[in-house]
Amino acid sequence: PPPPPRQKQQQQQLQQQQQQQPQQQPQQQQQQQKQQQQQQQREQQQ
Repeated sequence: PPPPPRQKQQQQQLQQQQQQQPQQQPQQQQQQQKQQQQQQQREQQQ
């Protein structure tokens, strides 16, 4: 089955955040991983 469109949206948002704040890249990457994990858990629960 095709992946849910939600994931695509989130990936785009994350990329945008990175572009906006290039100085905070290391912190941003950690945040990204946390966000993605949370999202995956939510999708699995649904």
